[in-house]
Amino acid sequence: MRALLLYFVSAAVVSWAFGGPAAAEETQKPARLLVVTVTTGFRHASIGTAEPVLEELGRSTGLFHCDHLRMPTGRLPQPKPPKRAKDTSEEEWLKQEADFKRAQEKFRLDDEPWQNSLKAEFERVFSAESLRSFDGVIFLSTTGDLPVPDLTAFLDWIRSGKAFIGFHAATDTFKSSDAYCDMIGGHFAGHPWNAGGEHAFVVHEPQHRVVAMFPERFRWKDEIYQYDLRYKPENLRVLLSLDMQASTPKEPLHVPVAWVRDYGKGRVFATNFGHNDATWREPMFQKHMAEGIAWALGRFDAPATPNPEVQAAEYLRSVVAAAAAATRADADAVRAKADAKIVKDAAWAVGLRPMLLEIRGLKPDERAAAYAKVIAEIERP
Repeated sequence: MRALLLYFVSAAVVSWAFGGPAAAEETQKPARLLVVTVTTGFRHASIGTAEPVLEELGRSTGLFHCDHLRMPTGRLPQPKPPKRAKDTSEEEWLKQEADFKRAQEKFRLDDEPWQNSLKAEFERVFSAESLRSFDGVIFLSTTGDLPVPDLTAFLDWIRSGKAFIGFHAATDTFKSSDAYCDMIGGHFAGHPWNAGGEHAFVVHEPQHRVVAMFPERFRWKDEIYQYDLRYKPENLRVLLSLDMQASTPKEPLHVPVAWVRDYGKGRVFATNFGHNDATWREPMFQKHMAEGIAWALGRFDAPATPNPEVQAAEYLRSVVAAAAAATRADADAVRAKADAKIVKDAAWAVGLRPMLLEIRGLKPDERAAAYAKVIAEIERP
């Protein structure tokens, strides 16, 4: 597998050298993209690596140039919560907690000027007049509720024919907004597949330009998100997913990794890759970024019609993988039966979605009966 991956990396580099998405076919002037790297939640260290990579990608392809909206400088350090030592008395611990609360309140007051400067910058950049000068926006591992002055107006701006590109934690942004979640496709609900693990992936459309640079099946180190129940397969065309059978842990759910969608007259490209610094330096990922951005900007056309049947099939395969791991069933045999039924009737797997979703609400030690029910449905003549 590693040899195969190296082959495809080499192929990607050669392809890149002889013309990417902004080669002869791309004769338009570079697009102007607003790159937002502001975070009000967790901040990924890889943002510092990603920004210059993205800028160089825009220059080398001639596809776009970046205008950045970054965190304002000069913010005071936040107080750190105390950690209770083993020999700390109850009295002393209560004092430490009280001191921390006072420090938090002082920080909140002292932080107001910085927060006001952040808000003012968003009001300037996300004003209707300012947005008119951009062809699209990139949310580069943004997190939390950003101070966008009018989120509805911003989403309408995308719908009007603009590009939205979301990298990694863009799906961990505006958690309370169903409208934003609907636009981007899903919202972060944990990452059982952590940054240090080598996880497995499957490409659903090897000929689609946004994912054509990847092997059909490959392994990669990065942090992979799962999404909450607001995820709607009927809205998205998923191009690449976690291959649950070859990954650890095995969870009974579909985990989309890269997708595209039409959003009004606008286009949305999202990819979960991008937690690790090494990901941004990887030629295949850079090609993936460039093609996704080019598609979102309308530089070429490629299928974006939602593919819920493909997603349902991958969901069922994930449940089979998790069920087999939990019950010691023959995963290959059960999956072969499921695949045979899917070939005969793609809608069959879609119809199982309510049954599969029920498993998400169960604790691992409560899933045995639900797994048995799914396997029985697969083995039904």
